[in-house]
Amino acid sequence: MILLQAALSCALLSGHGEWEMIEVEVPTEGVCLAPRFGGEWLSWIEAGEDDGWVLAAAQLAKEDEPEKVILCSAEEGEWFVNWADRPVMSVGANGAWIASWLRTSGVGTYAYDAVVAVSIDEGKRWTQPAKLHSDDVEGEHGFVSLMPREGEGWAACWLDGRAMGGGHDAHGHPGGDMQLRFAHVDMEGQPRKERILDERVCECCPTALSALPGGGAILVYRDRGADEVRDFSYVYCTDSALDRWSSPRAVHEDGWRVDGCPVNGAALATHGERLAVAWFTLGTDDTPRVLCAWWDAERKAFGDPVRVDEGVALGRIAAAMLPSGEVAITWLAKTEG
Repeated sequence: MILLQAALSCALLSGHGEWEMIEVEVPTEGVCLAPRFGGEWLSWIEAGEDDGWVLAAAQLAKEDEPEKVILCSAEEGEWFVNWADRPVMSVGANGAWIASWLRTSGVGTYAYDAVVAVSIDEGKRWTQPAKLHSDDVEGEHGFVSLMPREGEGWAACWLDGRAMGGGHDAHGHPGGDMQLRFAHVDMEGQPRKERILDERVCECCPTALSALPGGGAILVYRDRGADEVRDFSYVYCTDSALDRWSSPRAVHEDGWRVDGCPVNGAALATHGERLAVAWFTLGTDDTPRVLCAWWDAERKAFGDPVRVDEGVALGRIAAAMLPSGEVAITWLAKTEG
């Protein structure tokens, strides 16, 4: 059974608050991994029957004990399962659900597709899983982020390895470049309007997609420069149709040069007119740190970052904006002993 604690190591950046530790028992069974929050929902993978996998979720905002909902299941070998690239669930503006997970597409180690399915009746029936991406390359496609669109449907972004020539070694260099791609997903679970937002990005850091104060959306991801500097960049879109995206801009010039992907994504948090981003970096001096910066709506840019951690941070960032306008940030860190 997974035991969640609803108040981990947190930092309040604009004021002081007191946190109460709350334990929530999630109705899991057997071996479980890859938990992920999406609004009021927690999703996870658990081992199913016949050496298969089950994607499950539970709504944690209710006063009653959370009930498990099975989103989908698969036999052994059908899914690509790992600790870093986790499935995601999102609830649309009209109450419909969408789920995304990874499905193997070939015999290669890094041959897998990112697929999505939609339910309009709270998980009783689902659309046939559809690939997010338009290609048939047996390569990497993952690190999906989902966001409800105004009206109906969702915005989706992912890392797309169709140009990488079949994958890469985790400690080496790929044959081609990982791309950052975006698409709309309709109520039938069908992606459309696919496009490239960045042609060369870091290979396996989670993406972060969020609503932009005032309308539109913003997407933060770890970029990859020609000299292997892998700082975070962002693109944004201010139109409600999410059709006109900006060119990539730097969140902050940390100058972290690393010959390989650190598997350490950023986190976005928004509420009302406030938006913040938090991330992990070693900068130019190999000092691990967790930074946070606030969105400047007039400049369409993030302000100067503030360091929020003490000790030796390891990253794995998560963040949430509180109704008070404070942002809570969690991360992993080494402690004495």
